Amino acid sequence: MLKILIAEDDQELRQLFSHVLIKHGYTVTGVSNGQQALDAMDRDYYDMIISDVMMAVMDGYELVRQLRSVGNTTPV
Repeated sequence: MLKILIAEDDQELRQLFSHVLIKHGYTVTGVSNGQQALDAMDRDYYDMIISDVMMAVMDGYELVRQLRSVGNTTPV
């Protein structure tokens, strides 16, 4: 079963994405910013990340920069 991490600051949109993906058999974790996404990835493995671009604390661009800087090639 694929595990997907959703980084989206709009709670309703994050819940909608989660609902649809869970309905189709994926395991989903939702967070509200890039820093929380990095923290979640420190605790668990994810097959894919769905990320908003404009978020408080850490935006999607910085999230990808930090992932790639440590060699993480998880699809975003």
